[in-house]
Amino acid sequence: MKTFYYTFLSMIISLSLTAQTVVDIIVDSEDHNTLEAAVIAAGLVETLSGDGPFTVFAPTDAAFAALPEGTVESLLEDPSGALTDILLYHVAAGKALSSDLSDGMMVPTLNGESVTVTINDEGVFINDAQVTIADIPADNGVVHVIDAVLLPVAVSTADLTQFASVTLYPNPAVSSVTVDMSNVNAEILRFDIYDITGSIISTCRVNSVKQSLDISNLNSGMYYLNIVMEDISYSKRFFVLK
Repeated sequence: MKTFYYTFLSMIISLSLTAQTVVDIIVDSEDHNTLEAAVIAAGLVETLSGDGPFTVFAPTDAAFAALPEGTVESLLEDPSGALTDILLYHVAAGKALSSDLSDGMMVPTLNGESVTVTINDEGVFINDAQVTIADIPADNGVVHVIDAVLLPVAVSTADLTQFASVTLYPNPAVSSVTVDMSNVNAEILRFDIYDITGSIISTCRVNSVKQSLDISNLNSGMYYLNIVMEDISYSKRFFVLK
């Protein structure tokens, strides 16, 4: 733990005079190689290098290694779906320092679900993951290191495999995007569209396994379609080009 702490301390000091984003902190950490690869594969480098601010709960390599065998490899096979969904569950809009967190607090994440903060005698926890290093500053937010990977509520690796079959086309889109859920064995209730800050843009009820959404009012950029079911939500990323 001491070695881990001093690694981050020296990293922070060495970067203190240069601009750094939450992505730079992840990339420059020797303990976040898997997270770095995942962020790159999901195409989130540019997003998380933006103005933000962002709060990132960053699982270590050991946290990813603790997942069931083959999970990481499976996620990397679906970088724009399941992987993006999980990564966005580790990012909140705004800069939430440890002093801003309170026991029982719900923190909305960019995938549309919230994580729960628990503060007790053992430490600070985000869901079931313990914060091992807090308040690593970035020019566009803050990073908190955690010792476990956060999974959206009620989502298992089996669920992720099923919903990875959801497709959005065309992507990039201009005025409409079609969502094909033909292979999903679940009742889907609605679609929510979020922008990259986590703000909800629109919501609609689902009436078909293949549904076209009007996005003619959206500006160019990256958005997230949150698919809401009875006890599971799942996000897919799409782009709008005008």
